[in-house]
Amino acid sequence: MSRFLGSTLVGLVTLAAVTLSGTPTARATPVHSPPKVVYLTFDDGPSQRYTPKLLDILHSQHIHATFFVVGYRCEEFPALVRRIQQEGHEIGNHGFAHFNPKKRALEEVVLDIRKTDTIVERACGTKPLYYRPPYGAIDPSEIECVHRLGHRIALWTVDSMDWKAKSANAIVHQVEEHVHPGSIVLFHDGISSSRYTIEAMPKIIRDFKRDGYVFEPLPLSDSHRIDAFMSKTNHQTISPRDGDDVERHDGPSSSISRVCRERSD
Repeated sequence: MSRFLGSTLVGLVTLAAVTLSGTPTARATPVHSPPKVVYLTFDDGPSQRYTPKLLDILHSQHIHATFFVVGYRCEEFPALVRRIQQEGHEIGNHGFAHFNPKKRALEEVVLDIRKTDTIVERACGTKPLYYRPPYGAIDPSEIECVHRLGHRIALWTVDSMDWKAKSANAIVHQVEEHVHPGSIVLFHDGISSSRYTIEAMPKIIRDFKRDGYVFEPLPLSDSHRIDAFMSKTNHQTISPRDGDDVERHDGPSSSISRVCRERSD
C-alpha cells in the first residue's frame, strides 16, 4: 500500500547508568507514538438502501465515522438518523436540498442549513456541529455566516472518487494511494454508485487496520479543531454521477433578509 506516512517517532532512548558488576548498562525507555488516525465521512444520506449496510459494516468493526446528512432524506428516514447517532457516529449538516451554495442567495443558504438543523434535531435530539456544503462549494463571504449559525466547516482532504467509480477496486486504490495519518476521506452513502462504496469498505478497513490505523469520527481533537479546507475545482467536475438522486429543486424560500446577522438559538 503506498501512503505518505511521514516521519514517525518510534521511541526515545534514555541512558541510565546502572552499576551491574561494575559495568554501566544502557536501557531504553520507549515512548509510544500517537495513533495514526483516519476520519471516514459519508455524504448524501441517509439512504434506505445503502446506509443500513454501511452501518452494519462499521458496527461489526467497532468503527465510528461522520455522516453528513441531507435534510429532506432525514425527513423521509428519521429512524436511520437515530440509528446513526445511537451507534456512536457524528452527524453533520449537508444542507436540505443539496443545491450548490455558490449558485444561491446567502439568505437561501442560511435557511437551507437551519432547516436541516431542525430536522436532524427533531429526529435525534442533537444539532449538528459541522456543516459540509454540497459539492464542497462555498463562497468566502459565506464562511463567517456559517460560523454564526454555530457550525464548523468540514470539507475533506482525500476524495475517494466513489461518486464516479465503476468498481469497488477503483475506490480502494484511490483511498489507499492518497490517505495518510490525519486524512479526512470523502465517501457517499446516498447515490447509486454507493453500492461500490459498500463493497470497498471492508477491504479499506482491513488494510488500514493492518497498517496500524485507527478510525475516529469528527470532531477532531481540540488541538486540531479547525476548518478543514481543500482547494476548489469547478463544481461540475466533482458533482456525483447520479446527482439527480440527491438534489431537490424545492429548497427553502429566500425571502428572509439579513438572516446571517442573527445567531441561531
